[in-house]
Parts: sequence; C-alpha cells; structure tokens
Amino acid sequence: MLLQNDTHEKTFGGCRFRVVAQLALQLAIVTLATAAPAPAPDFEFSVVRVRSAIGLPLPKKEAGHLIFSESGASYGSQNGKTSVQLPYSDIREADVSDPRKIRLETYDILKRNPLEHRSYEFRLDKDHGSDLAKFLAERLKRPVIGAYDVSSEVRFNVPAYHRHLFGGAHGVLEIGPDGIQFKTETKADSRTWLFRDIQTIGSSGPFNFRISTESETYNFDLKERLPERAYDFAWSTLYHLPPTHARPTELDPTRR
Repeated sequence: MLLQNDTHEKTFGGCRFRVVAQLALQLAIVTLATAAPAPAPDFEFSVVRVRSAIGLPLPKKEAGHLIFSESGASYGSQNGKTSVQLPYSDIREADVSDPRKIRLETYDILKRNPLEHRSYEFRLDKDHGSDLAKFLAERLKRPVIGAYDVSSEVRFNVPAYHRHLFGGAHGVLEIGPDGIQFKTETKADSRTWLFRDIQTIGSSGPFNFRISTESETYNFDLKERLPERAYDFAWSTLYHLPPTHARPTELDPTRR
C-alpha cells in the first residue's frame, strides 16, 4: 500500500511539473512579445511639406510626419492623402544643411521639366540636429549636404571665410584623416565632407582653398597661409597617393 502511494505521488508530481512548465513557457512567450516591441524609428519629425511648381513654392502646404529608420525614409500626411516611401538606395541627394529644413532628391526625372529631379522638401518647427546628417552619411552612398562631427583627430585648421554671391560666413576650416570640415556659427553654411565624397580640391595660392563635390563647390578666403603640408596631406588622402607623390598644384612650393 505504501509502495502504491509512493508511485501515485511520483506520477502526480510529474504531471504537476509538466503543467507548471507549460504555463511558464507560455508566460515567457507572452512576456517577450509584450516586452520587445518593434524597434522605434531612429528619427521622427512633425513637418510641413512644401510643394513647388517649376521651382516656385505653392501656397498650399501639407502637414505630416517624416520618419527615418534603418530601411529608409517615409512620409505620411496628416490627412492621409499622401504617403511616400524612399529606400536609401533611391535617394540621390539629401540636404540637411538648414537645421529646420530637410530636402530629399530622388533619381526620378520630372515629366514637366526633364532637367529637374523629383524632390521632397520639408520644414520643421525645431532643429533636427547634426545626428541626422551623420545617420544619413552612414547609409547613403552619395554625399550628404550637412555638418556633423567625425571621430578622427584634426591635423590642420585654418580660419576661413566662405564666399557667397552676396555676403559670406566666417568660420574655421579643419582637415583630418577622414575628411574636411567647415565649422561656423552660420549653421546652414557648416559642412562635413568625407574624402570619399570630394571630387576635387584646389588652390590658387596660400590664402585660397576650393572644395568641389557632386552637389556643390565651396570657395574659401583663408585668413592665414595654408601650409603646404596641409594641402599635400589633403591631396594625398583624397587620391590615395603617398604624401611625396608629385601632383599638380597652383600653390607656389616656395611659400610656407
């Protein structure tokens, strides 16, 4: 009789263990499902989309939300009438130089103007921050128009003035192993150019420096002489050449 009771207890205990284990497994699945929601987008902004016709802004603006995630950019209007999905591979140019404006240009050519690409322009009510430019630069294969900090050390820096057609911006030109930066309090003029995105650099003398990319050209009046070794460093890094490699230059090598 005692042996039967022992057997019963062992069997009952085994059944109880299996039931408890199943309940624990189900609870764990529910907990994981509720505790690990879909990852939030990296950047999300309340925006106003500015539409244009033949380069002129239309009076009717459209409020909505702009999201940048790992897969691309997406926009949806508040009225639900407009929805845009842009994988990063479809973005030809991203301009985030203005802290309160974002412009995304695609490869699509407009039928009404064969010389113009389809683009989307958004206005923000607060600054988007430099992190957005860095985020896009890490995901786009083409240059990003904007400014952000790079991790490498600065090898050379020269006070500079960026010339505009009317006016300009004072700042500092910094050259490092990863690229060239122009830092200025005029945020829309600040730039970070990775060497991979620079097409050419040039100089007509020790007080002049030029940078050209696919998107723009910056001409600088330098407030101090540009050291010859600084130009050599930028040239050799840009074209993957030894620093002593002969190169065309408009700089007078006797000027230091």
